Amino acid sequence: MLEILEALDARHGEAGVPFKDLEVAAGSRLSFQALKDALNALVAEKAVARVSDKPARLRITAAGRAQLDSYRS
Repeated sequence: MLEILEALDARHGEAGVPFKDLEVAAGSRLSFQALKDALNALVAEKAVARVSDKPARLRITAAGRAQLDSYRS
């Protein structure tokens, strides 16, 4: 999920990635409920921040980037 968010973050910048874009990008890998649960868990870990709730927009945080970097190494 962090990799998908990171890839889309470059396109959306400070406005945050719309949930619908995340849903489309992860659609073949995760169900709607699994996507929602994964994002909520990442928000709880402070790896992802909500930019807005309606419409839902999210951004990867510095903690999320560090977590992603640790996965990659």
